Amino acid sequence: MIGDIDSKMRSKGIDGIVVFGDTTLADPDLSYVAGGVLPRGGTYFKKLGRPPLLVVSNLDYGSARRAGKVTRIQTLTQWGYEKLLKRFEDRSDAFPHLISQILRAEGVRGKVVLFGRNDVAKGLRLAERLGRLGVKVVGQQSPTVLEAARDRKDGKELEELRKVGAKTARVVNEVGRRRATVGLIKFMIASKLARENLIAPEGTIFAVGPSGADPHNAGVDAAEIKKGRLIVFDIFPQAQSGYWSDLTRSFVVGRADARARKLFETVRDAQVSSVDYLRAGITGEAAMELSCDIIERAGYRTVREIFQGKTKSLSTGFIHSLGHGVGLTIGESPYLSLSSRDSLRSGEVVTVEPGIYIPGYGGVRIEDTVAVRTRGVENLTKVEKELELN
Repeated sequence: MIGDIDSKMRSKGIDGIVVFGDTTLADPDLSYVAGGVLPRGGTYFKKLGRPPLLVVSNLDYGSARRAGKVTRIQTLTQWGYEKLLKRFEDRSDAFPHLISQILRAEGVRGKVVLFGRNDVAKGLRLAERLGRLGVKVVGQQSPTVLEAARDRKDGKELEELRKVGAKTARVVNEVGRRRATVGLIKFMIASKLARENLIAPEGTIFAVGPSGADPHNAGVDAAEIKKGRLIVFDIFPQAQSGYWSDLTRSFVVGRADARARKLFETVRDAQVSSVDYLRAGITGEAAMELSCDIIERAGYRTVREIFQGKTKSLSTGFIHSLGHGVGLTIGESPYLSLSSRDSLRSGEVVTVEPGIYIPGYGGVRIEDTVAVRTRGVENLTKVEKELELN
């Protein structure tokens, strides 16, 4: 949560952080600290123990105030940025002087970390110039101060994630029983997402038959929805607020054969059992182990074989981790995997998505996005888990 930033800074010996970017679009760090959309971006300053400062263009001042997450908001003009631009003629020279000037005014004397999704060369140049100006810029290992803060969602964030999840569920419920080619189904999905004021910037997966044996195969547009063939429908839309949802259902149209039924029932058992098992204090590793246990007992292979040194690669069975965090990105910490030893905390939001894949035949994956609580989880994507759709 945003209120955790000071404690995270203190634990890592950081005196100040700077989050900068030309826009909040596709910049979860800046979007998170600003609390809303800033079309022309801005720069966020946080001195350990002091309220943050957000510096934006004159045009974005109103947007920053409406976002309401930062109370101390000032403009570039108030800091004399236009004069700096005249003095240096080049923004890449003027900007470091602006940053160092504000850091000094904020009382930052110790280590500083830079955040924001920017061009690497641009970030390196800024760090170099700030170093020459006496700013002690340092790097951070993951989880960084902001990653750690973003893991736990506050009440406002959870409410937004509930809304996105509910809208996503409506789209899935409306689309799941349609009959058409994959391309037409995806067109309908896009239309229904637009009606819900959602977008799918990374596409949608609707994979039929053998295509579903590749977890991230988006599906073949020309493929027809034939009776009895497994379908993997994975939808991960984003709201205007920047928050995402993630939901997967697998099914067949008509009657399922015995092979498909066993795959589905095994994955559903692993998924439901894992959801029921999760709560604050449980590690991602323990949840993953539970799913592997269930899937292996049913006779399928799991990625655990790689961790045990039995094989170097795996193309069949449960070949990926159990889940990942969801918020302002579609894949962030915490993770539910065999290497995730940190305990989950109340307020974190994760996917739970075991899957089994059989090359040449198809796959089954079932996924919900859930909010971790002290005693269990809150499911944010409520859609029935049915194998046969008629």
